[in-house]
Amino acid sequence: MASLKFFIRTQLSDTSKKPVNIRVRLRDSQKDIYSKTHLSIPPKFWNQKARTTRAKISNSGDFKERDFYKNQLEALERHILKDYQGGGQFSKEWLSECIEKFRNPENFEKKPVTLFDYIAHFIEQSEHSLNPKTGQPLHYRIKRDYIRTFELLKEFAGGRKIDFQDIDLDFYNDWITFLQTKDIGSKKEPKYYAGNTVGKFIKNLKVFLNKATEDGINTNLRYKSHRFVKIQVETDSIYLNEAELSRIQQIDLSNRPYLERVRDLFLVGCWTGLRFGDLSRVRPENIQDGFIRVIQSKTGDRVVIPLHPVVTSILEKYEGQLPAAISNQKTNDFLKEIVKLAELNDELHISETRGGIKRTVKRQKWELVSSHTARRSFATNLYKSGFPSQSIMRITGHKSESAFLKYLKVSEEEHAKLLQQHWTKNANHLKIVG
Repeated sequence: MASLKFFIRTQLSDTSKKPVNIRVRLRDSQKDIYSKTHLSIPPKFWNQKARTTRAKISNSGDFKERDFYKNQLEALERHILKDYQGGGQFSKEWLSECIEKFRNPENFEKKPVTLFDYIAHFIEQSEHSLNPKTGQPLHYRIKRDYIRTFELLKEFAGGRKIDFQDIDLDFYNDWITFLQTKDIGSKKEPKYYAGNTVGKFIKNLKVFLNKATEDGINTNLRYKSHRFVKIQVETDSIYLNEAELSRIQQIDLSNRPYLERVRDLFLVGCWTGLRFGDLSRVRPENIQDGFIRVIQSKTGDRVVIPLHPVVTSILEKYEGQLPAAISNQKTNDFLKEIVKLAELNDELHISETRGGIKRTVKRQKWELVSSHTARRSFATNLYKSGFPSQSIMRITGHKSESAFLKYLKVSEEEHAKLLQQHWTKNANHLKIVG
């Protein structure tokens, strides 16, 4: 229970007409705090000994503003105690702000925040945000994707006002059409966002809306409809088998060290399953006693991976360290050049969704290789070798076996061969009933 008291700092005998500030003291069983109020009064019209707030103001006819002061102090008393009971921080700063809210309430009124104003604020705050899964600062790619999503939203608006109440299924359908038909290529060669890239922009918009809803800014929940979903298209990604990795390893790149470093780091990814971003964070202190121990940046999970002979040879080549990483875009460009040199030019028919249209196109294998191929190759090759799925998942970070199996690139023929190998290996244990 808190007690509140108004007082002035002056001698009781002071009869000066010069006003002095009225102060307030608030205390409970733990704290005792003071602050100035917005009111000043000549000491001769103040009764320091009075028990009640109203009685502290003189009833003298010479003080024509006495009723105003009585009402103001009583209202301020109620305001402070109400804020205190509502869970105020109970500090000197809180008390000063509480008095200012009473004096100028319009300065503290929540003004309507537009959708675009909120997104701009959200992105600005993301500079200091932490990934809730890892406790680490948000990766720069996440912030970059937030910015790109916002740019596309503003372009889609085209000067029109789009606010929280405008986000519904009609908006969703128009937004998808805009993203799917936006030409991001050149005049000579049109190019469109892939289906999963469109899905990423939808996901980011829902991130903005979810946070605005949590903050009490947005009350329109139509975006939570089961039809307002992130587009997700299954892609025909590839993996490289062990024979293909060996061919890449054997290329002589000594006259092109920039390619050699990219090739070597890629091979480390193929034999560790680490993401590109995590590979760039591995330091000598993470490599001890034949194992790599690292905290994954995306999930915050700790993984321990034994050193494959290929990884050991690369570490020896670079004196106990991994080759330095370059940008993901440059890495992908150089990888295609490297894999082309390895003559991995099998022609593949793959399905891709661009501009909202799904089509089958012909590509050579080297054209489809990226930094992420390393991680997919690691998982697929281990799975095909018969290594337990749960153990692979501990390294790749997949939380469900169904998601993990979708991630693998094992064809129907390869699955059939795996079953055939299993039967051959266990032939002595199989009994034929006839």
